[in-house]
Amino acid sequence: MTNQDFCYWLQGYFEISRNILLTKEKIQMIDGSLKNINEPYGQFTQWLSDLISFFVTQEYKQEILSYFLPEIRDRLNMIFYHVIDNSYDTDISAEESKKIHDGVV
Repeated sequence: MTNQDFCYWLQGYFEISRNILLTKEKIQMIDGSLKNINEPYGQFTQWLSDLISFFVTQEYKQEILSYFLPEIRDRLNMIFYHVIDNSYDTDISAEESKKIHDGVV
């Protein structure tokens, strides 16, 4: 799996799970997918891996997981907005793509 594949997987997971609540089990699932990346981590995936390590030290406290959920989603959306979406030649504007990733459209 590449960093980009992981980002697609995680974005899809968030889009399917509109009312997501992070739990220890979900973080462990995300971490397992991160560990399937077969290239050096990118900026986002390294940040997320470090954040998951922090969650472990905090024993997956729900208030900490809930606090960081919006940050995870925002950073993932920014990867799509600034990197992934811009790598494709498409008729969809950057603003429209951002709305799609934000769940507005």
